[in-house]
Amino acid sequence: MGGKHEEIEFKAGVDAATLARLRRHRALRPATLGRASTRKLLSIYYDAGDLRLMQAGLFLRMRRSGGRWEQTVKAARLALPGLQRVTEVTDPADSPNPSLARVSHAALRGALEAALAGAALQPVCRSDIHRTTRLLETPEGRVELALDRGAVSAGDVVDAFCEVEIECIEGGAEPAWCWAQTLLGREPARLVQPSKAARGFTLAAGGEPLRAAADRSNPSALGPQRDTEAAVEAMFAQLARSIAENLYVVYTSEDPEGPHQLRVALRRLRALLQATDGLLRKGAGDGMARGARDLGRIVAPLRDADVLTALLLEAGRDDELDAALVARHHAVRAAVRDALREAGATGFVITLLRLVDEGGWVQRGKGRRKRLRQPLAKALGPALDAQWAKVKRHGEGFGKLDAPARHRLRKDLKVLRYMLELAALDPETPPPAGLLKTLARLQDALGVLNDADNLAGRQLTLDDPALARAMARRQARLPVLKKAARRKQLAKARRAWDRLHQRWYR
Repeated sequence: MGGKHEEIEFKAGVDAATLARLRRHRALRPATLGRASTRKLLSIYYDAGDLRLMQAGLFLRMRRSGGRWEQTVKAARLALPGLQRVTEVTDPADSPNPSLARVSHAALRGALEAALAGAALQPVCRSDIHRTTRLLETPEGRVELALDRGAVSAGDVVDAFCEVEIECIEGGAEPAWCWAQTLLGREPARLVQPSKAARGFTLAAGGEPLRAAADRSNPSALGPQRDTEAAVEAMFAQLARSIAENLYVVYTSEDPEGPHQLRVALRRLRALLQATDGLLRKGAGDGMARGARDLGRIVAPLRDADVLTALLLEAGRDDELDAALVARHHAVRAAVRDALREAGATGFVITLLRLVDEGGWVQRGKGRRKRLRQPLAKALGPALDAQWAKVKRHGEGFGKLDAPARHRLRKDLKVLRYMLELAALDPETPPPAGLLKTLARLQDALGVLNDADNLAGRQLTLDDPALARAMARRQARLPVLKKAARRKQLAKARRAWDRLHQRWYR
């Protein structure tokens, strides 16, 4: 205590069942130094009434463990999901009352004083934790593993949680990454895990407990990006976060946006890797595009079931049939979750996060990084031209394309759109006016046709013959299958296809 240091730790949220499995993980015993220890921790977080310390990225915590108090100041830093780096200073205390004079590091003490500007400190929230820790050592280095079960509270509002923390002791961040992969790679873990302080401050401000929610990966949210290396780095980070959060939503929620946004983010990642082929360090993306493709295929049946079940439930009312449809939907969801665990989906995200955190995709050497220093639109130009040529080739005779050909064209258009959205971040070379909107309209119209084609050629099965016949009748009544509706969507797609050619060459 009494010293300032950078705390590097991997943090993830899990459920109680997962936490119990981790306690018994077979990799722990041979790597444990000494014995595991269990203790209770009480932490009280202080701030001004308007939470000005939090807004300045500063956190002041009083913690009691084993009858002793200590005061910790943390300076938050922007972090990827999973691995977090925080500058902190911890000093001994003789009571739960905070004191700026106690802060032993002058710079952090000055930052606190400046942020408070004379405002009085007051308790905002508290956490009560039951923590089991182990010191683990492997050839990669030494870490402290903490398995926490507890709750954060503000007033009468309580937010319970289970959490895994892997703090780096020796060997830099590598042992934390390795242990995260070993322990969590095949588990449903929330890598976008809010800190205990963030949880408590949200409750104190009258908010709801922080829960995972579907995340829309949106390149435009990154702002203008002229430099290719900066843009690619920002996009990798955004996609890593989006994939991590949406995967956990799929594992733990019935929100249909979770599977949808997970597939979108996985496709964007594949498009990014394709657009930057030759720009990245050799071997950096090996297996990444294939892994993203495979996860997308695993999630596809759940996304299809979400769409189809919603359509069928809206098309009629029969309590027995509706219950059977919902049960089938739940069975599909359970099967997809099992398949994601078996495929190591969380491990895929951990690998992606490590690639981003360590900059493992960046070319080494000045000469090799030359293309990464180009303006963004210029660097992506060859990939865009190649993808456009592919779209034109697969779209020949557009009006006469059969269902498989339209589906293939739609996938090509998605890649083109995602590449173009990335290139559009370059403020000096904007895409032709209306091009992205035209691409979106064409993709949507083809999507409706694709859904209709899938429904028309797919009879869902139920064990009860009477229910199966009732479902077939309801399926046949779906508006999307009507000839007039299909003709309308095809006409819409043709108009967008023609406009796409006009706008591309402007």
